[in-house]
Amino acid sequence: MVNELTRALVSLGVSSEIVSAQGRRVGTPELPANGIPAHLFHTGPFSRLWTGHAPGLEKALDRSIADYDLVHIQELWHYPGFIASKLAQSKNVPYIVTIHGELNEWNLQQKRLKKRIYMTAIQHRVLKRAAALHAITGAEADRIRDLGYLNDVQMIPNGIHPEEFEDLPDRSVFTQRYPEASGNLIVLFLGRIQQKKGLDILARVFGNLTQTRDDVRLVVAGPDEDNTLAEVKTILSSHGALDKTIFPGMLTGQQKLEALGAADIFVLTSYSEGFSMALLEALSAGLPLLITDECNFPEVSESSAGFITRPEDQEVSRSLSALLDSAGLRQEMSDNARRLVRSNYTWERIAEKMFTLYETIIARNTIAPA
Repeated sequence: MVNELTRALVSLGVSSEIVSAQGRRVGTPELPANGIPAHLFHTGPFSRLWTGHAPGLEKALDRSIADYDLVHIQELWHYPGFIASKLAQSKNVPYIVTIHGELNEWNLQQKRLKKRIYMTAIQHRVLKRAAALHAITGAEADRIRDLGYLNDVQMIPNGIHPEEFEDLPDRSVFTQRYPEASGNLIVLFLGRIQQKKGLDILARVFGNLTQTRDDVRLVVAGPDEDNTLAEVKTILSSHGALDKTIFPGMLTGQQKLEALGAADIFVLTSYSEGFSMALLEALSAGLPLLITDECNFPEVSESSAGFITRPEDQEVSRSLSALLDSAGLRQEMSDNARRLVRSNYTWERIAEKMFTLYETIIARNTIAPA
């Protein structure tokens, strides 16, 4: 999201630089391929206790942060966001925080005690003193306000380049790689394999489905981040559906396009989401969606681009069966999906909204009082 946003803002005259930690517990961020300068700083020994702690990052920001008109913080709970906010305040540079779904109730319940302590000691002040809080969905904006933050709360969704998904590889390219999918309808999950994605629901629903039909294959593509994959495989095995499921691992670039080109339905049965880029990619690829209301994307139902259910087995099962049973319904939703993205979610349109927010904040050039 950061890479694409900075790329789209260039045409509006915004000069950006990306600063991030890399190393212990944070990995190596994907660098932008768009000429945007990116500065990565290795984590130090203290990162064992404070995720993302990188002494070099603090030193670099301390030297340069006064040269910026605005700082846009893209994370909660960790050292980089804290130190960026602290130094921005000290130099009277306004900052925005993008929440990325981290204040949703489900997310707050994960590592609850640690987050409660961190919120009280650090995070609350970071959020309270921001010039604006950026929500990616309407539900998230409401949630931020309900938590009592009186800042300027702005809802601007993520975007996508839909043209990258218009000429997808032929279905046969994927089925040659995975011949067990040939001749079958393909249900695709594409994303991080973790507990909050609701893959236990999908595994149970698909497992039950295979008891009555043998023309469907499930593709679960993505990196296993918290040992959820073992649980998913256990559920599928208990239903005799493990051999009808394909696990290609993390797919990027051409291989991701191949999976999208082969799929008939995209499913995301999450218990909690911020704003899923995978959903935008699936819509751009013209896939009918089956998602939960926790994905915070009501436009899918409003535009008839898919079904939205509760994260509950029976509801998901009914909607999945309806999609599998009707090629006409899938085609209608496919057409609506592409129209929805082109109308509202191109990066050009998103960048224009963000640029307006930046201009407003810089013009005010004040930091919300403590």
